[in-house]
Amino acid sequence: MEKRRPRIVILGGGFAGGYVARHLFDRDIHFDAEVIIVDRNNYFVFYPLLVEAGTGSLEPRHCTVPIREFAKDSDLLMGEVKSIDSASNKISLTLCGDDHVRELEYDHLVVALGSVTRVLPESVCSGVTEHAFDVKYMSDAIAIRDRAVELLELANATDDEEERRRLLHFIIVGGNVTGIEVVGELEVFVRSATSMYPNIRSEDCQFTVIELAPKILPILPDNLIRWASKTLANRGITLWTGKSVKEVHADHVITSDDEKVPCSTVIWTAGIAPNPILKEFPDLPLNTHGGVDCEPTYRVKGHDNIWALGDCAGVPGPDGKPMPPLAQIAIRQAKQVANNIAAAHRGEPLTDGDVSVLGILVPLGRHKGVMNFKGIKIEGFMAWAMWRAVYLSKMPGFGRKLRVLFDWIVNFFSRRDYVQLGMNPDATREFKRSQ
Repeated sequence: MEKRRPRIVILGGGFAGGYVARHLFDRDIHFDAEVIIVDRNNYFVFYPLLVEAGTGSLEPRHCTVPIREFAKDSDLLMGEVKSIDSASNKISLTLCGDDHVRELEYDHLVVALGSVTRVLPESVCSGVTEHAFDVKYMSDAIAIRDRAVELLELANATDDEEERRRLLHFIIVGGNVTGIEVVGELEVFVRSATSMYPNIRSEDCQFTVIELAPKILPILPDNLIRWASKTLANRGITLWTGKSVKEVHADHVITSDDEKVPCSTVIWTAGIAPNPILKEFPDLPLNTHGGVDCEPTYRVKGHDNIWALGDCAGVPGPDGKPMPPLAQIAIRQAKQVANNIAAAHRGEPLTDGDVSVLGILVPLGRHKGVMNFKGIKIEGFMAWAMWRAVYLSKMPGFGRKLRVLFDWIVNFFSRRDYVQLGMNPDATREFKRSQ
């Protein structure tokens, strides 16, 4: 009787899970296994380019990566995990469009369920779920674009100058990398679009970033923070630091110092949290942040054949602190996880994870950015060009690289389309919390 190949089940087909699936078939690992990915979608979004895709610099489908193409040696079950039974090495799941609960055995289980936008309790900040926009999925980015176009049309039709300025006031809560990228691209998109509206002036558009920390982009060195802050301020973008938002309403926000700020759109980028579905799996130990508690080898504590990585996992690095929840970290963790799974199956010693941040690149819009790469600090056009070059090189697939590059070239020499895409009309009115 032929011996069955070990089965590796990966929960989540994003950066973390997808790259583990790919690396398990690397020639240097020498591991003959059956790999099955379980994900509710058959694609993942190339997140670093999400904002550009939403604001029209890129065709949205060029930033979505098919999982079957990306991890072609693996199989995909398009569904959602319902339970994990570590005692019998089984998971239960339902396929999309089918309520029947199925069981799937595994020899090794990889948990890579990612993160969701961190939403504060209602007692701390109310109204976020009802009135704010998220920036996590392609539908979120396109919903913000559709919302901006809708508001331009409304503002152009009103004679009330105060109301026009309220309609065109966009507030971004969170001055981290995502928040600054959003405001930089959104400001370009909205102000450029005003040339098509005879009743709207560029100065009617307002953009405000509210950040609780003393400064924006705290992950960067002070000189780059100062340069980015000055550059954004010179473009008319208001940066409020050292304060937060405690109420979000349909037509205004209330800040932590009780100031009422009229606006029509709030975009919530105030951090991320591990996927809350992890709390439904009692077999997985969780840390104080809600992430899977792991050993430095990526093994889940208390289990020999369950592993976790990416945004949903608390994996201590060489300094003892959890590795940061960044795409670049998850991609490089995946290689180490694949190696350790193969080593564990062969009874060989495991290697501790040693992934650290190589650098941070932040596009500010208008062909400018800031970059800190291994201590090399660059600002302006060169940093923006490096950002594009790096992520173009990271885009999976030669054909997709060409499509993205062609989109950028066309966008450089031509005007964007300031039109609604209408892909998710319900999302123009309310925030969708990830499940």
